Amino acid sequence: MALLEIRGVSKLFEAKGKTVEALRDINLSVGENEFVCLVGPSGCGKTTLLRIIAGLDRPTDGEVLLDGKLIVGPGPLRGMVFQEYSLFPWRTVLDNVAFGLELRGVSKEARLARARSYLKTVGLEAFEASYPHELSGGMKQRVAIVRALVNDPKALLMDEPFGALDAQTRNVMQSELLRIWQEKKKTVVFVTHSMDEAIYLGDRVVIMSARPGMISDIIDIDVARPRNRTSPEVNRYRERILQDLRALRN
Repeated sequence: MALLEIRGVSKLFEAKGKTVEALRDINLSVGENEFVCLVGPSGCGKTTLLRIIAGLDRPTDGEVLLDGKLIVGPGPLRGMVFQEYSLFPWRTVLDNVAFGLELRGVSKEARLARARSYLKTVGLEAFEASYPHELSGGMKQRVAIVRALVNDPKALLMDEPFGALDAQTRNVMQSELLRIWQEKKKTVVFVTHSMDEAIYLGDRVVIMSARPGMISDIIDIDVARPRNRTSPEVNRYRERILQDLRALRN
């Protein structure tokens, strides 16, 4: 049984007196511990779909189920990581990570102990008293990731989390994310504009069409990890996805 079920999801927006169709009849199943990447042209609805899975938006039609239960709003079983970090500048690193546990009423001693444990998994235990403005971009995103994970969600939803990072830091963070994913065994749905990132990270790559966003193709990435970004196997997947994206523009 799939952990995440997206069934017939469509989304309409009203903009300047006109109805805009963002998503049309999205159907997708994501398995437990699976890493799925969404790619497609700008404006194809990738972020909209992720927000619907997170419960931040409601579909116009269709439904999303997590572990067999209908998603009707935000909840701790889905952790969300955004591109812009979304850390509270007035809170220390430790208090940022512990924030979700605080909202859930976890005692201070227990939540700080859990937050420290997760900071240690990403090598930031020495920065628990620092504030976000004192961290590099990669460090901020590590904090954002463990803040989402500390609540022990069933699914981790990531909206271009490395898009603002330089190329070298982005590569490091991709490898770091895979390490965390393999250690914590979470289901991940990851939005990216980069097909190289999608091939490096994903078990499957879901290609979406231009608006209205529909699933154009789903590609299984059958390459053992860790993946060589320049291997012939990876290049074959890159060429296939490029062909799919070119066809969508024609």
